[in-house]
Amino acid sequence: MPLPLIFIAIGVVSLLVGTTIAVKWDYILVTLKGKRLAVLGARGVGKTHLVKFLATGSIPVEYKQTVAPEKTSSRRFQLNDLDLKVKDSLDISGDKAAYGEWKELFEQADVVFYLVRADRLIAGDRNVEARVRDDLKHIGGWLTSRNPRPFIFIIGTHCDLDPEFRSTSSAKMGDYVDKFRQIPIVVELVARAGGAQQTKVVLGSMKNTQNTEALVYQVFMQVTS
Repeated sequence: MPLPLIFIAIGVVSLLVGTTIAVKWDYILVTLKGKRLAVLGARGVGKTHLVKFLATGSIPVEYKQTVAPEKTSSRRFQLNDLDLKVKDSLDISGDKAAYGEWKELFEQADVVFYLVRADRLIAGDRNVEARVRDDLKHIGGWLTSRNPRPFIFIIGTHCDLDPEFRSTSSAKMGDYVDKFRQIPIVVELVARAGGAQQTKVVLGSMKNTQNTEALVYQVFMQVTS
């Protein structure tokens, strides 16, 4: 079964000129050009959804807040308009038995997306905690043989199922993200993934296209931070 290795070959950015966002997008595109992306995570975290969105979806130019779903502009850019080419592939299994395939994928990747159910970690689900701990033990071990090391994003999905997320205003969303990062299991995950300098934590939802756009936008903008 082919592994879901996404090959990013980003080219034309002529549509984005004369703005701060244009400068950031230009940097993002240059940074990601030719990079290989691995999407990992247990079953039900949204891997297939994210891969399909990267292949066919669109992203907005700008959002009011990092994780706010409302856009300040209706102008959108199709990913294929940015010459983002996603290699056809099947979704890799989230079962622990697939760790061998995970390792193969990880070793080929320049950037790794590790997806986790943020709502379950927030709720203190011990089963989810145990699973992500096992996942990151493996990923941490694989990191030791990589030089240079891939950049890792821990992407917390399904935040729309957390009542606090739904009731948090965009002005307070930064506090919500900081609170999530302070959860002991998340602190451990970041440490195992190479530490805060090597690992970014992004939260959001993929409930619909707009939410998915917001999440992907966050991830791509982290390239410039």
